Formats: sequence, C-alpha cells, structure tokens
Amino acid sequence: MKKLALLSMLVCGCPKPAEAPPPPSLVGEAKRALAEREKRLTSFKLVVDSTEGENRAHHEVAFRSPNKSRGHMTVPQDFELAFDGTQLVRLIAAQKKYEVVSLDLPAADRAFFLASQFMPFVPEGYRSPLLPQTGVQAKQVPRGVELTVKPGEGVTVTYVLRLPAGDFLEKRTLAEGQERVLRMEREQCDEALALCVPTKLVERLGQNVLGTTEVSGIELNPALPQDVFSPKVPEGWSK
Repeated sequence: MKKLALLSMLVCGCPKPAEAPPPPSLVGEAKRALAEREKRLTSFKLVVDSTEGENRAHHEVAFRSPNKSRGHMTVPQDFELAFDGTQLVRLIAAQKKYEVVSLDLPAADRAFFLASQFMPFVPEGYRSPLLPQTGVQAKQVPRGVELTVKPGEGVTVTYVLRLPAGDFLEKRTLAEGQERVLRMEREQCDEALALCVPTKLVERLGQNVLGTTEVSGIELNPALPQDVFSPKVPEGWSK
C-alpha cells in the first residue's frame, strides 16, 4: 500500500509534504538566555562568606555592566581589586601598597585576564560562565540544559542551567578521574528581573564537602556610581 501511495503521488504530481524546520540549536538557545540575563542584571552588590575545611574567607563585591568590578577581601587578609573600565588596581593593606596593573594585552586576552582576576570574588550564578565560541556541547535535562566544555587536556567542565532564565544550578569539573561538583542549594528569586541567584553553594568531591559559600546583603541592579570602582590611594600608602 505504501508503494502504491508513493507511485500515485509521482504520477499525479502531488506536492511533497513540507520538510519540518531543523530544531533550534540548544547551545544557541542557552547562550541567548545568558545574554538576555546579562541585559536584565546590569549591576549587583554582594557580601560573601566562604569556608574550606578550617579556612574562612570574607569579602564584598560590586559589579556594574559592562565591565566595572570591585572586590574587597578582609579575611584572611585585607586585599582589594578594582577595575573602573580603564584601569585595574590592587590594594594590599599589609604592604600599604597601591598597584596599577598593566593591561597591555590583545583585546580578547585582556577580557579573559580581567574575568579571571575577578572570578574568585564573584560566586557562580551572578555572571555568565566563560564559554568558548566553538566546542560547546549541549544536552537537554529535566532541570534545563547541560553545557559541556573542555578548557584543557584531560579537563571537562559541565554547567547545568535552568532555562529560560539561565539560572545556575550546578557545575561539574572532571579532572584526573575525579569530579568536583558545585551545586546551588539555596537561591533568591526576583520576579521583576525574572531570574534567581544563589544564596548558598556547596562543593563536593564524592560524599565529602570541600567548601561552602554563603551570599548575603544581595542588591540586584543598584545604582553604583563610578567612584565605587575607582578607589583612591590611601594616605601613607606607596604607589
């Protein structure tokens, strides 16, 4: 019967059924979700407390789009890093030193360098993960999407994001046969911004807890003037 139906269509010249459009790229969908998220979340201020075994850390961080950032650690040492869009400075209290960091790099390397400098200050879920232009693999999962990249030989990093908001749920890092899992365990949602941000992150290796990050004092889209990101040289400090 199928052969007869096909022959009939060929004889009568009936039009072929329209081909279904190709499914949208899951990688593209995830990248668009992250880009839209960054358009909505243009600034933030956070207070961050971290533990790793017996070690404790405390810092504050501020960000304003597109690239202004300032992080101030007070425990275990007093250290500050600020970028006002043009100049990157470090303030080291123990040495009373105000240092201007050279940014004489190609544009792409400069952007990566700045992102890596502030990465320790900004918890996962507040800025988009650094995804390469190519080589990203995506898989649909019940909670959203998994994005997998291989940043180096023998290293695989997988992000789990909730769509369509691009909310951070999990990051898995596989290296040397061991997988570290950073998971969002508590979050705060903003209905107006249509997104959620983590308030508690826990990293594990197997059943062992490696570290915990608690985020408080959360301000989303506050007005942050330019001088927030341009600290002055404290009196008595060297430059």
